[in-house]
Amino acid sequence: MNFQTRKKSIYLIMTLVFLFTAIMPVAGFAADNDYSKYSSTYTYVTADDEVNVGTATVKSKAYGENIDAVQVKLVLPDGVEFTDKPVSADVAAGKFVQVTSGDTFNFIKADSSSLVLKDLNVVNAWQAADDTSIKFDFSQKTVDISSDFTGNLDATVTVWGLKGSSIVWSESDTLTLAKVAGSGDVLVSAKSPKTVSKGSAKKGADIKVYETEPGKLGTEKVTFDILTSGVSFNSMEYQAASFGISSGTLNPPADDDQTVTFTPAKAASIFPGDATFTPYLDIDPDVTGDVEIRVTSENGTLTKTTVVVATVGDAQVKISKLEDNDNVAFGGQLTELDTSMKLETEDGNDFAKGDMITFKLNNGKFTDDPVADDANVTIKRYDDDTAFYASFDDAVPDFTLDNFNVKLDNEVAPGDITLTISGDYGDLDAATIGVAAAPFTLSAEKTPILTEALNQKAGDITITEAGDSALKKDGVLCLELPSGIELNGKPKMDVVSGNYDGDISVVNDNIIALKTTKESSDASEIKIYNISYDTGRLALNGDVNIKAYFVDKAIFDNDLANGDIASANDYDTVSEMVDLYDDTGVVATVANATVGDVNQVNATFKVGDDGVAVLNGRTLVQVNQLCDALGMQKSWDEATKTAYFVLNGKVVSFTMGENAITINGTKIAVDQGGKIINNYTYATLRGIQMAFGGDLTWDDTTKTAAFVFNK
Repeated sequence: MNFQTRKKSIYLIMTLVFLFTAIMPVAGFAADNDYSKYSSTYTYVTADDEVNVGTATVKSKAYGENIDAVQVKLVLPDGVEFTDKPVSADVAAGKFVQVTSGDTFNFIKADSSSLVLKDLNVVNAWQAADDTSIKFDFSQKTVDISSDFTGNLDATVTVWGLKGSSIVWSESDTLTLAKVAGSGDVLVSAKSPKTVSKGSAKKGADIKVYETEPGKLGTEKVTFDILTSGVSFNSMEYQAASFGISSGTLNPPADDDQTVTFTPAKAASIFPGDATFTPYLDIDPDVTGDVEIRVTSENGTLTKTTVVVATVGDAQVKISKLEDNDNVAFGGQLTELDTSMKLETEDGNDFAKGDMITFKLNNGKFTDDPVADDANVTIKRYDDDTAFYASFDDAVPDFTLDNFNVKLDNEVAPGDITLTISGDYGDLDAATIGVAAAPFTLSAEKTPILTEALNQKAGDITITEAGDSALKKDGVLCLELPSGIELNGKPKMDVVSGNYDGDISVVNDNIIALKTTKESSDASEIKIYNISYDTGRLALNGDVNIKAYFVDKAIFDNDLANGDIASANDYDTVSEMVDLYDDTGVVATVANATVGDVNQVNATFKVGDDGVAVLNGRTLVQVNQLCDALGMQKSWDEATKTAYFVLNGKVVSFTMGENAITINGTKIAVDQGGKIINNYTYATLRGIQMAFGGDLTWDDTTKTAAFVFNK
């Protein structure tokens, strides 16, 4: 008889636990022996009768022709017994004993704490499929735990390979099904660590701190220390449960970024308290292996625990095919991207049942769940539709995603639309699924209008589409006027070029709404004209800046009933409506009028425009342009090369090339006087201000001088 015995120690990774009830987190394989693999999940429990604990799983490898049958035995530790002894009916999918391939395993009773499964008929199933496994699921079969039992509840699982009446090989392992707490303990657990790449703000596994007795921790400070060299805290998020430790103070990382502390605001009273902490880690380039965090409390009430929150390594998932990822999506609009993305593992193994991959959008939201081509992949949006996850209901060799329908914010920066991929198979660099762009540009003629005046003509507004169908049917373009200015009458619309078609309307006298009836197949230029304004006391002097938003067509039709925002949902502005529905930001702004006093001139002069220049740090404007803008009389003396300005009896002169100005006969030295540039005479704005007064400001970002001048 050829008899071989092998036993290896297990490496257990703590998993997510909710309080002390039986939650079944999925753990990785604990041991990898020659012929079988072992894994378990475990829970935190207290000693009692009829307790649900975790699972124990033995997974076969290919056995070849060396054996005829296998036999499996599970033995519970001393002090732990089955509440109800397993029976043959428990050997079935969905029952206590679950077999992934074949169902002819027979139950043989040994005693109250063990059972043996013996099979003489399903050898081929074990040989044919590497993922054949037997799982003992204690959510279906409870155990009784003696009151004096504490610590790890470790079951022993043994597998024999049989050839006829001979044992060819045997392997065994101990698997933790639960951790049994003593009365009044404060415990720590963590989700299974995820593989993360090096870099900043890498998300580690959630850490849970919880009591088995209400108020045990009280307001005692909890400290989280990173033990792994080269890793520091970037930040830490805190989320209390709906009871117990309901609030507290989470202090930012200390100076060395290795320590974070948390102090509960009050002690739990009715139920045992618990709180979850999510670490975000900065990982140096030379770090490899596990990232460990030690959790302690100020007075030692908490059981000092070290947990593994991450494993640093290369990504275990890859994008093997990415197609049609250059489609343009316009800000504020719903776009159906044609992108197709195929994912598989780096090592060629299947994605495992119960694992998950997450996908985070860099801007905007998903309007539908993307679609996977494999029925065993479940797709679900989360995080306010800015992300989705793919979870595996069974082993999947690879899968392809498409149907990426995204709605970008109104105010979206041009650039790539990306997905950040992470989860059970590591982190990937952001994958591009499309390109974000502004849907149009706005331009306008800017005309002067007066305060507290009616029916004043404003400049035309031109909307130029950035591409075909940039203005879509599902969005209504709203042009909102600033406070104090209302529309007088209804503007008109003209399609200057292209084949766009739409309807124009007025809402609340301060919104021009453009509703698309036919999307363009040829990028169009649309002119809004016949625009007249009434200005009230609240109208501010200066440019009439119009904000452009997209509002969902269904929302617009439903909530802007009878053209009255306030009667629908108490909105006063489109901005409020947009904010309510999270369509944040503006697509563009444009000014088509400037409000000013009848005796006041508001003029701007931008460097680079015709007739505007800068010398010695002073803004110079061509004399004819300056006089036209400010309403002054002018004259020119060719013999002395002197320009004269006359207003309200005051005479000011600039002699070209001389750093001085003369005001009513008095010469005043200046750092920059008049100048002839390209055969045109120029005078300085600072000199005009010195002579005639007014407010002069300079915007260095736009290189623009603004002059408020009283006539």
